[in-house]
Amino acid sequence: MNPHDADPQDCDPQDCATTGHVFIVGAGPGDPGLITVKGAGLLAAADVVLYDDLLDTRLLEQTRPDCVRVYAGHRGGRRPDGDHSRQDEVNHRLIAEARAGRCVVRLKGGDPYIFGRGGEEAIALHEAGIPFEVVSGVSAASAALAYAGIPLTHRNLATTATLVTGHESQGQEGPGVDWAALARLGGTLVVFMGSRRLSMITEALIAGGRAGSTPAAAIQWGTWPAQHTVVADLQTLAQRTAEGGIASPALIVVGEVIDLRDALNWFENKPLFGRQLLITRSQEQSGPLQWLLESEGAEVHTLPLLEISAPEDGASVDAAISRLQDFAWVVFTSPNSVRYFFDRLHYLRRDARAFGPAQIAAVGQATAQYLRDRGIEPDLLPETQSASGLAQSFEGLDLHDKEILLPASSIGRTELDAELTRQGARVLRITAYENRPPDPATVELPAALTEGRLDCILFASPSSARNFLEIVGPETGRQYLHNVAIAAIGPTTARAVEELGLVVTIQPTDSSIAALVGALCDHYGRR
Repeated sequence: MNPHDADPQDCDPQDCATTGHVFIVGAGPGDPGLITVKGAGLLAAADVVLYDDLLDTRLLEQTRPDCVRVYAGHRGGRRPDGDHSRQDEVNHRLIAEARAGRCVVRLKGGDPYIFGRGGEEAIALHEAGIPFEVVSGVSAASAALAYAGIPLTHRNLATTATLVTGHESQGQEGPGVDWAALARLGGTLVVFMGSRRLSMITEALIAGGRAGSTPAAAIQWGTWPAQHTVVADLQTLAQRTAEGGIASPALIVVGEVIDLRDALNWFENKPLFGRQLLITRSQEQSGPLQWLLESEGAEVHTLPLLEISAPEDGASVDAAISRLQDFAWVVFTSPNSVRYFFDRLHYLRRDARAFGPAQIAAVGQATAQYLRDRGIEPDLLPETQSASGLAQSFEGLDLHDKEILLPASSIGRTELDAELTRQGARVLRITAYENRPPDPATVELPAALTEGRLDCILFASPSSARNFLEIVGPETGRQYLHNVAIAAIGPTTARAVEELGLVVTIQPTDSSIAALVGALCDHYGRR
């Protein structure tokens, strides 16, 4: 399930309406889709969210605009007194916000009660008389292993599983972890926060009786696109992880279930796994493409190179709407043209009936779906989803002296206008939305681009390609794209990219997001 589809009503946090209440919510180990429906609903209802390290910050986009977001992360490896002081600050903030009558979500990685200090925070709330609820999350112990192709248990290999922390507080009372006893247990052993002490842990397990030949693995950034798994045996794991650059955050796994990885390694075998891709769409439009690419295993970076908004002067749109029934055709060439045209239609207190006898054309499936969402089934949809394909679809129709309305971008290309005019139509192009480059001072280039780690850059419009070189600089931009594949969503964008002196490597047959993702999967050869 896409977490953005969660309904706030599913959690029914009615306690928040009358008194302060704290929800300690597990966010899962990384993949934002692993948050529970209840957890996502509580985020949407929260007045305040205190969130930890190692969370995908897109989860915070599910909160209300007026929600207060407070970073409350603290990680292992710090001095114990400072770490405890930081935890005390978090506890005090939770109590204070609840006493102020607010609905508070404490968002924690994984499951709050599995090495996540959720129990400490719940005790502090109990002692302060604050009502609280714990919403379990998907633990890294199950999810990170599953994403690495390793089942936590298997009836023929491991009927027990033991979870243990490898990070012990220096100030704790009582004995530490009894590694010798764990060695004798057998089954699957999962060590949290153990990467810094891995040599000591593996030596202690072997000294305690666990065979040095026992399969072992280290999983870094489990469930994230940057996931990295090293498989060895117990006696060589520390050396292999050092050679592989494994560091925190990482899970250590010991047990025969690791032998099933060759058959069960579904995540790391996705077609785009390990590929670093850069999206250059507007911030509002990046979400669906990013979600699809990540579903295929890619690590996705964003660089919004377009800012889209309604036109400053809507007079030409209003004039066209006032006589919609006079047009033979209204042609929509992008989802944005539908969105902003209908926004103005509704502003004028009109609806789909305003089109009267006019027929409707859409450039492709995404644009058609936007129309269907507004109660209109397109009369014309080309087989080839592009402006040229749309123009060809009008061949054979009588357009002589017919008036066609073309709501489009402020910087839209005019090949379609020219072709329809050649076929005898009278074309009226109006600016349905503005398409502007961002302020260069506000643009932050992703490190994957500047450090040369990028595999592919995706351009979904001619303007995004032009804006890239204008903002970055022609010479610098070409240097950044040296040895980087370029993907263009369709022929119009591809021509614009090539006019800039760049080479398009990947281009789908249809100008659609789904087709672009498919072309990327085919290009990288592991579909």
